[in-house]
Formats: sequence, structure tokens, C-alpha cells
Amino acid sequence: MEFIKAQGLGNDFVMLVNPDVPANDLSDLSRRLADRRYGIGCDQVIVVHEINDRINVRFFNADGSEAESCGNGSRCIAKYLMDQKQQRTITIETLGGTLNCQLEDDMVTIQMPTPTVEILDGPQSLGHLSTPDAVAVNVGNPHLVCFVENIDSVSSYGEGLENHPAFPLRTNVDFVKILDSGHLQLKVWERGTGITPACGSGACASVVAAYAHKKVEQKTKVSQAGGDLWIQWDGQKLYMSGPAVIVFAGTFFYKS
Repeated sequence: MEFIKAQGLGNDFVMLVNPDVPANDLSDLSRRLADRRYGIGCDQVIVVHEINDRINVRFFNADGSEAESCGNGSRCIAKYLMDQKQQRTITIETLGGTLNCQLEDDMVTIQMPTPTVEILDGPQSLGHLSTPDAVAVNVGNPHLVCFVENIDSVSSYGEGLENHPAFPLRTNVDFVKILDSGHLQLKVWERGTGITPACGSGACASVVAAYAHKKVEQKTKVSQAGGDLWIQWDGQKLYMSGPAVIVFAGTFFYKS
């Protein structure tokens, strides 16, 4: 079976386009492919099915659980499909919503789903980690955004917050430092995967949360270990722009 390896800011993916795999096998297959010693190795597996003119995209975490969406992964699969189809725009459908994607030089810009925002004040037992208060943001997938001075502390708190009772479906955890009104620093504990070099949806959620606290302007650079993303949010429309790189393609032997 053919696969494509891609990465967005070091967040890496194995992508399968129209694979001949029973739907019930996708979770187990994703765990096997994501294994960095016995498989190909990746943060997530992306499965694409093209049905007539519709492009359906599914995202599986390294532990085999399915995510509603993935920002970096969406840029990567959009870049691959646009290259293959020799076009500059494409629309993909995910569990988290429909994404309109555009290729601009080596950058991919995606209009993200309209987010939902809930500021979590102290009585909900999460605010003590965050100044200002933590914010729950859904940008097609769930995020908890905490504003801190030391983003590396997500290593200590990420797993516990992912599984906090306030989030019955678990959540991604974003630790953010506000550098100025146009620049955030971010480190993310991804649900079902752990710490990764970057998270596209986490960058979006962080800007939306900071905007809710009136800490950033409408366009913000978000710096992560893997590089920078540019997020634009005016309270109505949310855009993410960043690189997407196709690394290599290959073949693996599939046995159910």
C-alpha cells in the first residue's frame, strides 16, 4: 500500500489516499504506522477518501483514537492534493468542519471553522494555572488554552489536563506565553499523542483565547519549536497560514 510522509513545522504525518482498508481496521493500522520503531513513525495518520467531487479526510492519533481535525495535517494533505491536481484551491471535509484551502507560494492558508469560546474562571478549578483565566476553545477540535510564563510546564500538566473531568472527550492542552500584541509563544500537549513540535489548531485556539482577553490584535504570529504560523481572527473569520512539506513517498505491506 502506498503512503506519503509529510510534515508541517515538524508535526509529521503518514497520509493514505483512497486506501483499500476496512473502516474497522483504521484505528489499529494507525497505531502500527505511527510507531517510530516498528512502523513508519508519525504524530498522526491522515486517511483521505475521494467520493465523486467530495474529499473526506480523517485524522487518527498515534494511540489510534480519531481526532475531529488537525491544522498542520490539513495544510499537508491540502498541499499534496493541490499539487497532484495542479490547482491553487481545494475544499476538504473533516469531522470538525469543512475547510477551504489555498496555496500561496510554499504556504497554505486555511479558513478554519468558526470557533466556540468559553472563559474558565477560577471556581472551575482550572484558572489557577493561567493568568489571565484559561479558555476552552473548539476550532473543530477541543483545546484548553492556559496563559503562563513558562510554556515548558505543559510537560508536567499536559497529560493530567487532557484527561481532566471537565473534558469528557479529553482535550488538547495549549500553554501560551504572550510576548506582545502580535506575537505568542506556544507549546502543546496533543490529545492522544503528547508533546509535538507544533500544532496548527493549537495556534488558532491560542490566538482566539488571547483575543477573547483583548491581549492580541487581529493578526498574530505564533512561534513553536517547529517554526511559526500566522493566525488571523477578527471575531468572525479565522485563518491559519503556514508551510507544508511533502517529505517522501513509499510502500508498506498491509496485513489486517
